[in-house]
Amino acid sequence: MKYRIVSIIFFIVAFGLSSCVEDLDFDQADDIELTPTYIGSLIYSNLPQTSLVSPTGVEIGRITDVTRVEIFENSVTDRLKKVDIDFEITNPFNRRFTIDFRFLNQANDETYRIPQIAVGPNVSKYKVKEEIILSENNNILNSTKIEVTLELLPSTDGSIIDINDDKTFILKSAGTFYFGIN
Repeated sequence: MKYRIVSIIFFIVAFGLSSCVEDLDFDQADDIELTPTYIGSLIYSNLPQTSLVSPTGVEIGRITDVTRVEIFENSVTDRLKKVDIDFEITNPFNRRFTIDFRFLNQANDETYRIPQIAVGPNVSKYKVKEEIILSENNNILNSTKIEVTLELLPSTDGSIIDINDDKTFILKSAGTFYFGIN
């Protein structure tokens, strides 16, 4: 028993004398920056051939849709640093399309416009990415709506989309939001 107590005391003394203690720099916590990200769907559209051609066989050249978004109506947007908008488009038709994607404020004024996306014929999972740096484009934070305009370009041979051909144009978009918190 005496041997055990002496061993424990020796261990405590030896450990206490040999351990190192550095001055702690608590100011290091001020240099920490957290960078959480959030990914959210923005627009998802399926347009079958019947959305692009009327029952009488007349092509619908332009479709516009406005969707309300509440992404920027949050108190944490002052910590938002960057937004990446990713698009994935499937165009099974033998026709070209263009897509205009605009952010609007409450008064329908444009706050940000993504460069027009040109979609070739017969493409599957065509991908486009737009990076928005908030320090250069902070007007987007005033956005309350997204307006998407899909335009069907005329064919080179005068043909129209066959209303009986079961195909679907698919547009998917998502935003990746990068925050900086320190």
